Amino acid sequence: MAKRKVQSRVCASIGADSVAEMAQKAENALHFGADLVEFRIDRLAQRVTPLEIGRSLGEFSRRAVLTVRPAREGGGFTGSEIERLSQISELARTAPAYIDVELATARENQRWLGALPRRVDKIISWHDPAGTPAISALRRTAEEGLEMGAVAKVVTTAKSVDDNATTLRLCSEFPGRVVSFCMGELGLPSRLMSMFFQSPILYSALPNEPVAPGQLSIQTMLAFRSLIQEHD
Repeated sequence: MAKRKVQSRVCASIGADSVAEMAQKAENALHFGADLVEFRIDRLAQRVTPLEIGRSLGEFSRRAVLTVRPAREGGGFTGSEIERLSQISELARTAPAYIDVELATARENQRWLGALPRRVDKIISWHDPAGTPAISALRRTAEEGLEMGAVAKVVTTAKSVDDNATTLRLCSEFPGRVVSFCMGELGLPSRLMSMFFQSPILYSALPNEPVAPGQLSIQTMLAFRSLIQEHD
């Protein structure tokens, strides 16, 4: 019997100034057909407690990816690392589908990582804003991420169209377990084609509201996924 393919889930990344605005955008994303919603907590302009976040976004918990990205990793969180880790721990108690943790954070705080609720799957993420390393280096990164989480997210920056093939090869080696694509306009092919190689999550955006360079809309991702399924 042929092994059943993993269907990639379309995830809408959302940034907003307030949790109320985030909740409204999440409703819009799910209305458009997104399977998951990534709440970029680090992009909130207002300082709010995890309890307030849980109250406002709790209805989306089982379809939520919660991300608190520090400034050093390209995110918007500028507080102390102790404060950030504490916030992630509190947010994990709201039982989201996933918590995103940077690979560097996971390496440096293994006891903390192990103390997070086991019922919450972890995306161990790594981003290279400078370029796309060789496949051998990306493979090691993915393997390390999978040792600590359910999904490894390995994202690079495309300096040439050829870089797309490198990240797509990584997806093909770890079907259903690794998210890998290139950022930037030259990386658009990898964002679309990663679903062909069973990337578990496809990151997208609300119309005209990309959260990362080269991010495509929810509708575009859904249209291409449907096309692939029709010809599978």
